[in-house]
Parts: sequence; structure tokens; C-alpha cells
Amino acid sequence: MTSEYKETETPASRVIYINSADATTTFNNNDSDFDFTLEEPIVVPEHHSILMSVFSAEIPYSFYNFVDGKNTRLDYVITAAGTPASYDANGKVTGFNTLTLPQGNYTATQLASFLENNVVGGGPIFPLKCRFDPTSLKFKFASQVKFVRVTLALKNGVATGTINNPGDDMNEELGFDFTNILGDPFVELNLGANQWNYGYTNPTLGGGGVVVPGVGTDNPVFGPFFVETFLFADDVCDLTNSIRSLFIRTNLSTTSILDSNIGGGFSNILCRVPINTEPGGIINIQPMNGNVHKLLLKQKVITNISMRLTNQKNTTINLNGLNFDISLKLDFIETKFLKRPKTLRKQIAEFEETQKEKKEEEQLEKKSKTKIKKSKK
Repeated sequence: MTSEYKETETPASRVIYINSADATTTFNNNDSDFDFTLEEPIVVPEHHSILMSVFSAEIPYSFYNFVDGKNTRLDYVITAAGTPASYDANGKVTGFNTLTLPQGNYTATQLASFLENNVVGGGPIFPLKCRFDPTSLKFKFASQVKFVRVTLALKNGVATGTINNPGDDMNEELGFDFTNILGDPFVELNLGANQWNYGYTNPTLGGGGVVVPGVGTDNPVFGPFFVETFLFADDVCDLTNSIRSLFIRTNLSTTSILDSNIGGGFSNILCRVPINTEPGGIINIQPMNGNVHKLLLKQKVITNISMRLTNQKNTTINLNGLNFDISLKLDFIETKFLKRPKTLRKQIAEFEETQKEKKEEEQLEKKSKTKIKKSKK
């Protein structure tokens, strides 16, 4: 801190290298959420401030896009063709089976294959045909066993949740979001194995819109089709729904970034991390090779730095036992004290005061000239 650049009269920049493995404190048993205490605090002179930016970072792509308790569950019902699924008094599907996807990273083709080979009926039989259509980027479904209906509990399932409180099923990933889905999608094949139907099922409603427990109501129904016809998902599949973006957050930044996830208010985001590699690789950010977003820090003493790696919904990312590196650049700048601009009212008042003083001076000067004339007479 003693040597300074003569041109700017500010200390040289400092770079802090931090590895999450060296954390002083780790929170929730997750190395992506930690606090690091500096052995030598950074003290900023009173007439200086700090411009902080990310100098570089290396993050292993060891996190999963399908995580237990978030999006690995699929509830489904197997019934005879023409028989809708049943619902309880709360409008939730009953008599369902649950399929749990092992957590990990999956491609659309891998996910489709897993569902087709693990949605099981009595026998056992595997009645669901699931394919990924590369042209539309959507999943498509059909029944491949005669006289069998498969209903996917993606709207009225017990694990579906709501828009503001998502459950742990995979409706978004499969392309059925909370707002557009018409009901629980079903596919079926008739007894003669030559007619295909598909549609959507919801709880049966009685007077006043109250749910009538028991067999649901199909609406709408499409078919019969006399060639194999698929039910396409409403939307393009979204396998990155749980982790679309990575963000590094810190206790040093609270007034520099606005975040739409919290209504456009200020957040503790330090920077966004582009996911620029495949699973198993290393995500690199190197802003020193391009434009750098700098944060103005008001702190005069920095004793600890907290770091947290999150997704776009501010949920901490689990790197599954691996650590990440980040380096922060601190530029010391001389603080400029700018005069506050005058308000219009103050400008008018000052103008009126100036005019008043000028008028008084003119009157005094006039009186003085009058006295001089009289004295000469």
C-alpha cells in the first residue's frame, strides 16, 4: 500500500486468489458456499475507494441438471384403455406409480430411453413409447401395448407443486409447464392394437366446481388414429431448467447489480458465469481478455470474503465434492468529492439575492454621488 503510481497517486492493483478448498468456514456442507478470512486485512485509505472485478475463475462442470428432490420424479398411472386415472378430494392423482431418475446429466435421447425402459405395468410390461424429436426439439409419447393407457401425472400429481413453489417432478424438463398444460397427459392403444388415442385428464368437478373423488374426466381427447400417432409435449424440452446460468455471489457486492429474480432490486451478485463447456469439463471465465464489469466498494476495511455459487434462482450449486478457483482484482482509486447540483429553487433564490445586493449597491452609489454634488456647491 506504500508504493503509488505517480500519474494517479493511487496504490498498485491487488489480486486475491481464492480456492474454495481453503475456506475458513463452509456452509451446509457445500464447498460452493463458504467464507474466507484474510490473515492480513485490506485497509483502504480514507481518500481512496476500490473498483473490484473478477480477474479469472475456473469451475468444474461437476454439477447435475437432474438433482434428487428437485426434478427426478415422475408419477404415472397404468389403466385399461378408455379408463381415466382417479383423483382424491384435493384433485390429486391416486393409485400412481413413481419412477425416480438417478441424479446426473442426461441428454434428451438418454432421458427418453430411460422413461421408455422404466415406466412399467403389470406383467411386467413396458407400455410407454417415448422419443425425442430432433426437428421440433420436443418429447413425444404413445402407448405400445394393446388395451393399455399410460397417464403422466404432470399437472395434478402430488409432486407437481405450483409456479411459485415447484415440486420435484420433471414436467418443465419434459416440456409441460405449469401454465399451458391442459391436464395430465395420457396415451393409449385399443384392444385390437390398431387405434391410438391421446389426450388430457383432470379431476371430475361437481356443483360449485368442487372435486368429485374418483375417476377423472378426459378433455380433450384426440383420435382414434389408425396409424401410430404421438402426443407431443406442449413446449421444447428444457433439460437445463434447474441450472440455466451460474452466478457467483459475494458479501462485498450489494448495490451494484439489479436482479429480476427479486423484482429488480439490488442483489449480491458479483458476476454471471457462462457455461462454456460440456459436463466433465472446466468452466473458465477470463474477463481480463475483454470487457470487465467493475464494482465500486465503499468498505474501508476488508477482513473476510464470502463466496457462493448459485443458479439463476439463487439456489446453491453442488459441485459434488469438487472445488473451484476465483481471483479478484482490486483497483484503488482516488475518491472524488463532487459538488451537489443546485436545485432550481436554490438557483432562483441565489439570483434574487444577487439582484437585491446589486440594487442596494446601486442605491448606495447614487446616494454617494448626490452627497458629493452637494458638497461642491
